[in-house]
Amino acid sequence: MVQPAGLAIVQYGRTATPQLSVVMPVYNCARFIEAAVASILCQTHADFELLIVDDGSTDGTTGILRGLAANDARIRLIEQENCGIVASLNRMISLACGEFMARMDGDDISLPDRFARQIAHLSAHPQIGAVGTQYVEIDGADVVTDPAIRHPVGPAAVRAGMMIEQPFSNPTVMFRAAALRAAGGYREAFRYCEDYDLFLRLSRIAELDNLPDILLHYRRTPTQMSIANNSRQTRQAVKALFAHREVLAGRPDPFDGLDILPTLDRMDAHIGRVGVARALRGEIAQRLRFSPMALGGEEFAMIVAHARSGDPFPGAWRTVLRCFSLGLFARTFQLAAALLYGNWRAQPGDEEAVEAGGSIISR
Repeated sequence: MVQPAGLAIVQYGRTATPQLSVVMPVYNCARFIEAAVASILCQTHADFELLIVDDGSTDGTTGILRGLAANDARIRLIEQENCGIVASLNRMISLACGEFMARMDGDDISLPDRFARQIAHLSAHPQIGAVGTQYVEIDGADVVTDPAIRHPVGPAAVRAGMMIEQPFSNPTVMFRAAALRAAGGYREAFRYCEDYDLFLRLSRIAELDNLPDILLHYRRTPTQMSIANNSRQTRQAVKALFAHREVLAGRPDPFDGLDILPTLDRMDAHIGRVGVARALRGEIAQRLRFSPMALGGEEFAMIVAHARSGDPFPGAWRTVLRCFSLGLFARTFQLAAALLYGNWRAQPGDEEAVEAGGSIISR
């Protein structure tokens, strides 16, 4: 975990050595930060420190946090120039004192017995390195908008789900601090899916689990970074899963030590195998095939390229209909033409297309 240099840091608050460290990266959360912090301070498990990194907020968040820190010694407030969530999280990991470490975001609400239940689970199951919980979604007015969010429960189900997508809600997770550090913390190269990359690496040294209980209200708003960066998250998530498969196959992590991931067109050269980029492109296209932002944005060119390749593209014609329903008429016809060309290329006798349809990623 490399710490950024040249940061202006101000730290407030002191606590004795706690059992639990709560880490909360914050940037421009003035509207919701008081409620988020209050939900931590009123936990039934009281033996904790709350580390908050204010990552250069400009909306009044800093003043609110200073007032909260002055009134509760459990809060350790760290002010710094803006450097991003990965550097903020790694800084808190390096400062945390607790045996356990819980994630929290500055706009969510933890229910009162969240920490008590997670610590009890980790204490009873020493093979578990991290445990998440279920959650419900709320909007900016605290109204529940989706009451039925479910993540897999049990290490076997979580491990299976990990090979498809992230089986956790990030701000619900509590780690064993030693396991989190042994996994290497967060990686700057995966700044848009830093949690999924971490969970994949952590799953190689410890079991992971979710509680069946709803213990967090997850706030979803149109301006969230996870919504704005959906396409980047998807690209990086596919590359994180690829790296995990490489390690499981006995090969080195291809992105170890990198601060920036190779672009798709450089993947074959970076890995040293022909066809990796093509296979990754297909997986990314498959995940983005119904995304309005991807279909209306620059990712559409990659989806069209995949359609023209003749490689397997389940649900492709539903993607065409999706373009039409979004009013993207020119793109509707462009994608349809690409699919027809791809289907022609994939006819029996086209050995290149047949070979490319194989799982190059896992070879």
